[in-house]
Parts: sequence; C-alpha cells; structure tokens
Amino acid sequence: MVTYSFRELFRTSSTNERLSLFRTLFDAQELNVDLALAMLKVIHKELGQEPAVDRSAYKRYAETIETLRHHKQDMLREVVNAWKADRIVKDPDWLSDGRVK
Repeated sequence: MVTYSFRELFRTSSTNERLSLFRTLFDAQELNVDLALAMLKVIHKELGQEPAVDRSAYKRYAETIETLRHHKQDMLREVVNAWKADRIVKDPDWLSDGRVK
C-alpha cells in the first residue's frame, strides 16, 4: 500500500532530487541527449539562482558531469555542443531570458 499524500505528486522537487532522477535515468540507460540537456539546463540554472542551495548539490552536479565524461563521453560532447549552440541564439526583442517583456 502506498503511504504518501497525493500532494507529494505535485510538489516542486529539489535540485538534489532532480540530480537523483538524472542518475536513476542514467543508470537505467533511459537518458538520451535531449533529456540530458534539458535536465542539466534546469539543474544548472537552479544552482546559479538559489544562494541557499545545499552545497552538496554542487558536489553531486560535478559528480554527474564527471560520470558522463567517463562513461558517456559522446553524450556529454553532444550536450555541450547543443548547449553552446543554444546560447549563441539571441532572444527576440520581445523575449528576455525566457520571459515576455
């Protein structure tokens, strides 16, 4: 029998929980380049915006990148190239950092 509240299904997850999900998907070989890129962008942005983030999240993020570097070097290279390509593209005049002006 499941003993959690249905509210738990819709709560916002923490950075550490996202890192755990990333690792779970990686270990299950369910992670592709697009999903890795999307998840790493969200995690990276959270680490840069939240000054109160648990310091262990930074360590886990670094470990995650190292795991990719050692075990899925091609995937990491594709993620980095896609990330760089995405940063070169400028937002339209009416959009700033993903928000409508």
